Amino acid sequence: MTFLARWPASKAMQHARDRVRELTERRRLLLPVEVIVQDVNAFLRGWAAYFRFGNSARHFDKIGSYARMRMAGFLAKRHRRSRGFGWSVVAFASRGQLSPIALHGTVVAPRPFRDWRDRPNAGGERRR
Repeated sequence: MTFLARWPASKAMQHARDRVRELTERRRLLLPVEVIVQDVNAFLRGWAAYFRFGNSARHFDKIGSYARMRMAGFLAKRHRRSRGFGWSVVAFASRGQLSPIALHGTVVAPRPFRDWRDRPNAGGERRR
């Protein structure tokens, strides 16, 4: 049996970091924090769904921790407090409402002799 070793390439990892950085820039400080969290979560959800097939758990942990760090820094800048304040809000005070989604458990291991998709295409067409 042969298994594919699939995970996000370093270029895809850099793109994800760049996108999270773009979503948590200083120029967006005047927007409500909930909007920023929704934008980051939407990107992370889509990015993780694209790379969920394979051995991506270690890379998901890296991107998740980077997103939490950026969110803590964003909250600290917005409230003109220290980064420790941002970490405390992300970790404890917000009860998960102001933190990025957790990407744990989203990885699906590749299986031999099994289609990598759960369902057919949206248009109903079959594999070619």
